[in-house]
Amino acid sequence: MQAEQLKERIARVEQCADDAKKACQNASSLPQDLKDSVARLHEQASAAKHAGDGASEDSLRQQVMQIEQSADRAMQACRSAGSGVDPQLQQAVQRAHAEASSLKKDLMAEA
Repeated sequence: MQAEQLKERIARVEQCADDAKKACQNASSLPQDLKDSVARLHEQASAAKHAGDGASEDSLRQQVMQIEQSADRAMQACRSAGSGVDPQLQQAVQRAHAEASSLKKDLMAEA
């Protein structure tokens, strides 16, 4: 994957994570685990996006692996929270997870 394409994909993950973070902030009562996992996902995706220009491809790959793990945790926290989770938040977490998983899969296929 070209460096520019990798940066674009990371930016998409970051945008989805940003949507999830905003949905978390708009929700009234959420489990702390869900809030924390979404915040961590957003933090990692944002850091990877901003590091993109100066980071090596290996460093970006490592960050993508961490982002995908955080997305897994956010999905699990969302499932654990049950039906009380706002559908907008569920969808945002699912999109962020799908983007992160797809990016990781594409990177692994190249390795």
